[in-house]
Amino acid sequence: MSYSADRYAYYIVHRMLRLEEGEGLTLNANPETIEFAHKVAHEAAETTGCTVSLVYIENGTPQSVDEIEPSFKPHKALRPVMLHLASFSQAPFNPDEESDARTLQKHRLLADPVFLDRRISIPYAVAYVPTPEWAEFIYGPGATADRLFLDLASFMGFEDENEGEDSTKQLERILSMRSAELNRMKIKALHLTGPQCDLTVRTAQGSACGTSAMRLDSGRFFYPSLPCEDIIIPVNRDSADGWFMTTLPFRLYDRVFSDARITLENGRITAFTGADAGYVGKYLNVDPLASHISEVILCESLTRAAMSEHSFGIPMLDRMRASQIVFGGITPERVTLQDESLLDSYGLNTSFARLELPAGSTELTVSALTEDGNEKVIMEDGRFSLEV
Repeated sequence: MSYSADRYAYYIVHRMLRLEEGEGLTLNANPETIEFAHKVAHEAAETTGCTVSLVYIENGTPQSVDEIEPSFKPHKALRPVMLHLASFSQAPFNPDEESDARTLQKHRLLADPVFLDRRISIPYAVAYVPTPEWAEFIYGPGATADRLFLDLASFMGFEDENEGEDSTKQLERILSMRSAELNRMKIKALHLTGPQCDLTVRTAQGSACGTSAMRLDSGRFFYPSLPCEDIIIPVNRDSADGWFMTTLPFRLYDRVFSDARITLENGRITAFTGADAGYVGKYLNVDPLASHISEVILCESLTRAAMSEHSFGIPMLDRMRASQIVFGGITPERVTLQDESLLDSYGLNTSFARLELPAGSTELTVSALTEDGNEKVIMEDGRFSLEV
């Protein structure tokens, strides 16, 4: 593998998981990612001083476990950490196929279930490993994994010697401060405007703004995926009115579309033009709430990730390229309710499916109407205007 692969393995261990001495990593890999997994496992073992469990999975079933030890006598692991090294799979669209969990998962359209009594308690991350199949999905026939490694290096900055531990700490600090400021504002509604957008939404009770970066009750923080540039604002599923145009290519089932126009009334998609009707209809009919809004995800338009013109076909990467309007299931970590029976009455979307559509640009303005009746611009020309 290339130098970029070595740097990516280092980046996953030290910037994404932020592994510490005494932590025991369990790493899941499949046939496409097993070679790269050994790089990550050896880097992790040397960093933590603990044995790494490398679980080899084929066709969804664990086949074997390798114990990767550091070059010195290993310590006893004090805390568990988990990492899944995933590969991109291209599943053909079949309009007659049942929209069950397996089908939605292989098309990256499955929402995370909202179980309020099962909060994440250990660091857990997912990193996608470049493969020829993924490269060909993005660039076309004949593309190589090496090309994709180079583009991911630019997208994530893992070959930049200046992208060190201090920079990732600073990123988490900025995202946390922005989220806290938005929560302090007690936002009642958002108005998104620009040449390609005019949309008004109400925020959802029983939820809070936040970022993909995770901080556990112990204070330990990590990134479930990188890059991380997002601020997630849950909205009432029945509240959005207006329209927007997609501003970047996006994946729906097995194809990438551009320049779609979406119209919403009472939070529900009433028109979706610019994409194949069969694809759109298949998604909208997954369940009654798949067509309803759930979140607005704000990302600045001048970040390193925003410079990428390609759709990676993976929501957790594509969402960092631009602000997103999300339909279907809400991000479970953003729910603050303790009683699951109240999810429906609070207007939180618990759909089985989830679709994120890019709506951000250098011309996007987002205004917040607060509970005390004031209006404040929180994003202007695609840049946050908060005082943090």
